[in-house]
Amino acid sequence: MSPITFSVNSINDLSKVAEKIHKLSSYNRIFLFDGEMGSGKTTLIKYIVALFGIKEASSPTFSIINTYLGNKSQSIYHVDCYRIENENEIENIGLLEILYGENLCFIEWPEKIHNFLPNNYVKIDINIENNLRKITIET
Repeated sequence: MSPITFSVNSINDLSKVAEKIHKLSSYNRIFLFDGEMGSGKTTLIKYIVALFGIKEASSPTFSIINTYLGNKSQSIYHVDCYRIENENEIENIGLLEILYGENLCFIEWPEKIHNFLPNNYVKIDINIENNLRKITIET
């Protein structure tokens, strides 16, 4: 599939992007979110997991991994790799089991764990240009 780019003027426009990513989750498990600090990665993920029936989602910046239970009793993982400092941490927190398991996984700051990622994933880039967010989805 060719990359799809959305231009997002306001937070309300995120619902269209979230719906597209939600549709992709029927045949993809791993979603990587790339963007600078404050670009809206966590906010977009909150919109996506809401489509799975999750009413309250929070940033996993300090916990590193948040686990949510979706409306089909499926575990959904939200991972923030920003604070991961070395490869030992990846194993110690159980991230490898999550990456190679069967559940959905939304990952912020994926460059920190690039060497451990499965081959198949969806990449979401968020770039800010003149107060406009350009969100590109690539499978």
